[in-house]
Amino acid sequence: MHIYFKTERLLVRQYVVSDIDNLFRVMSDVRVHTYTKDKDHPWDRQRTEEYIRFMVSKDFRTLDCFHGAVIEKETGLLIGLCGLNPYEPREPEIEFKLGVSHWGKGYASELGSRIISEAFVNTNVRGIYGMARPDNTASRRVLEKIGMKYIGDRAFRDHKDSFYYIANSK
Repeated sequence: MHIYFKTERLLVRQYVVSDIDNLFRVMSDVRVHTYTKDKDHPWDRQRTEEYIRFMVSKDFRTLDCFHGAVIEKETGLLIGLCGLNPYEPREPEIEFKLGVSHWGKGYASELGSRIISEAFVNTNVRGIYGMARPDNTASRRVLEKIGMKYIGDRAFRDHKDSFYYIANSK
């Protein structure tokens, strides 16, 4: 199993089929989807299994486009997901979702900072976008904390999002 990167407290690795139950535990909580297009529609077991099986079949190895399992090093628990989604050519969208019991611990900032630094060093990504609902102050704070600059609100995926961006300086 490929490890994308480690932080002080977290490890991000490729998914394995045995992750289904643990990811389902995180993604079936309606609170995780409060500010997403999935609001009030948490993942069911079938969606979780399809997502994991798709990710396993793709065998992503590079950081220019990936999704990985977020593992808390101390406990070994899968606590969420993160990745870079295709958005614009060489300018992906950053994503992270964590289980509610792991909110407020600085994990999102830790993940976001490392995703950006690893992608900028190890790929030809020229910039990274971040999107959050305008009323999602916690996510917007994280995007600012990891160095992204607010560039305005616009329609995205059938709703309005606040857009952030960080350019690769290399």
